[in-house]
Amino acid sequence: MNRAAVIGGGIAGLTAAWELARSGQQVDIYEAGDRLGGAISPVSLAGVQVDAGAEAFATRTPAVRDFLRDLGLDEQVVSPNPLGAWLQLPDQAAPMPSTGVLGVPGNPSADDVIAILGAEEAARAAQDLEAPMTWSQAHNPALGEVVADRMGPAVVERLVAPITSGVHSADPYDLAISSAHPQLYQTMLTQGSLARAVTALRAAAPAGSAVQSLHGGMNTLISTLESQLRRFGASIHLNTEIHELSSLQADAVIVATEGRQIHRLIGTSPKAAPAGQRPDQGQSAGVALVTLLVHAPQLDACPRGTGMLVAPTVSHIRAKAMTHISAKWEWVARALENQLGPSHHLLRLSFGRITDTDGSLGFTSADNALLNAAIADLPALTGLAVNREQLLDHTVVRWQTGLPGGSTQQRSDAQQVRELLSARQSAAGPGIAVTGAWFAGTGLAQVIPDARRAAQQVLSR
Repeated sequence: MNRAAVIGGGIAGLTAAWELARSGQQVDIYEAGDRLGGAISPVSLAGVQVDAGAEAFATRTPAVRDFLRDLGLDEQVVSPNPLGAWLQLPDQAAPMPSTGVLGVPGNPSADDVIAILGAEEAARAAQDLEAPMTWSQAHNPALGEVVADRMGPAVVERLVAPITSGVHSADPYDLAISSAHPQLYQTMLTQGSLARAVTALRAAAPAGSAVQSLHGGMNTLISTLESQLRRFGASIHLNTEIHELSSLQADAVIVATEGRQIHRLIGTSPKAAPAGQRPDQGQSAGVALVTLLVHAPQLDACPRGTGMLVAPTVSHIRAKAMTHISAKWEWVARALENQLGPSHHLLRLSFGRITDTDGSLGFTSADNALLNAAIADLPALTGLAVNREQLLDHTVVRWQTGLPGGSTQQRSDAQQVRELLSARQSAAGPGIAVTGAWFAGTGLAQVIPDARRAAQQVLSR
């Protein structure tokens, strides 16, 4: 193989292209939009540049950190403020329990878990430690199903749903456990308990914070990849949509786009939705992110930690999550102070869930409606009277294909596509590999190693 084509210029496509290019292959990257990076992109407020989309990566495996080291970015890795995030529930706001994974507690009897669940529901959750294991490898369950069975519905509603809603834009009963966390289910079967699985996964994770980022934002990863790809001689074609794989002059093709386009390009059809389920369930309708720059001395003490995840059952708050960006990342706080002076804060509110109805505020809402909702939500989310008069700048950014949904149907569909492609491979035609969040799941910790494996699969042919 001498020439490879990569369709899709998001992080998955760029990662795969980088692996191929540094191995000496001639690589052509085709991106339908006018820029690279997908959901990793910069935005500027009052001269301070931060991330407009993905802002961090999970550290539960060394995959992303190893990739950054290979790119020469290891010294730019930063950890967040250890204050941690809070949960907003209908009846209270409280710090997120410290021993959990996806909200699932490793110690159901911990004080911070009891503070949210109450003694009775915490005792129900602790039954997981003694209950016989009725799940098996034969199942392909949703996260909510497993947690409700092992620990009770209250754990799903009060601890898990705020996280899956804020991070995956998904209902935990629609989100495949394999998509939410690739090791959680297997570890539970091995340990015989969901709580012990969480404890084991946390113990096995690298020491330090659960997420990290780059000084200057994750968008610096995209600029670095582009620079190195060009240095390796890769050709980047923006505003170029590929409609037929046969139009490419390539010995191998890696498709790194969203599900519908993948099906169209490789000539397959999505699996039919099960009875009673919407055909589009598990496909993200998109999210809208409203970033606010405020002058608010009352926020200097970071009263709600690094942000807030909002339970879907909360009716008086329209946002599903808020990140106090300048409280979470020290480099942002320093950049704001250098540019504007003290007591300036950046807060990012997220709107839009897969379960949204037509009247919900989200991806399709007008900018002014989103801005008004964000300002109205600030007092409830921060616990302080932050008002419109303190607003200095704002941006509204929308991401329609940033999340793959992750339903059990979608995960099964993705696996079927890979199996079909594997069966089709022959020595006669070009090799085809697929990658991206639609296959790997949400988050750089899953997408980046999957893309590297796809590239190595192509190289091995």
